[in-house]
Amino acid sequence: MDPISVIKTLWRHKWVAMPVVVLTVVACVYVMFFGQRTYQATTTYALITPKVPTALELETSPQLAKINGDNPYLRSPDSTLLSQVLITKLGAQETVKSLQEQGLGTEYSVSRASSLGSGMLLELSASGTSPEQAVDTAVALGNRLTSTLHDVQKINGADESYLFSALPVDGPGQAEEMFSSRLRTLIIVGVGGVVLVFGAVSIARSLELASAGRRTKEKPAKHAGGPEVDSPERQVRSSGRPREFADNHPSPADQGLLEDAFRVPVPDRERRT
Repeated sequence: MDPISVIKTLWRHKWVAMPVVVLTVVACVYVMFFGQRTYQATTTYALITPKVPTALELETSPQLAKINGDNPYLRSPDSTLLSQVLITKLGAQETVKSLQEQGLGTEYSVSRASSLGSGMLLELSASGTSPEQAVDTAVALGNRLTSTLHDVQKINGADESYLFSALPVDGPGQAEEMFSSRLRTLIIVGVGGVVLVFGAVSIARSLELASAGRRTKEKPAKHAGGPEVDSPERQVRSSGRPREFADNHPSPADQGLLEDAFRVPVPDRERRT
């Protein structure tokens, strides 16, 4: 169906489409000016590598050799392994439940911002329905990051001096409103309104076609008995002549039939004479 046909169909069923259009516009205005707003707060942590004693220090200080330094992440050749573990732990469902129990937001993200020579940067972004909720969620995520970082390194009972530490670098500061969230909701409402408009017009058009089909079937049914033969009286009335005149003065066609009926045949002998 070409655009012109679509426009004609919409215009033909405008009384069905207009209420849906008005409701969609009202919903878009409500979302734009009075809808729920979303705020975001961001904080950044640096993972600092611990200062490990050198071989010379271990030889000169026997007490250092007795300290448990079995931290598996210190032996890993991948410097980003610890950050990946933290991202996985903080993205688990357990963290979401913990935030829900505290009445905080559950929409957040944890990502590795960049890598440094002696550590890594992790960026925590938390969202909330108010600036305060967004900031509190970011702070709670930072606290959980610190505790998770400590727990994953203590798997073999390593001493505190052999553990990575989380150092706050930036934020959370003041939360900012996310206009993209409101725009996304506005687009969803608009698309839903368009779908409803076309759905309502399609239903109205289907009902119109069904009604036209029933009327088309009813017309042949009325004439199913065949053509009606006019009675003599109706023919007389349709000829515009009085009944008495019609009885006493037959029509030329009827008069010819009468003459043929009363004509006396002449024998062949008389015809020859």
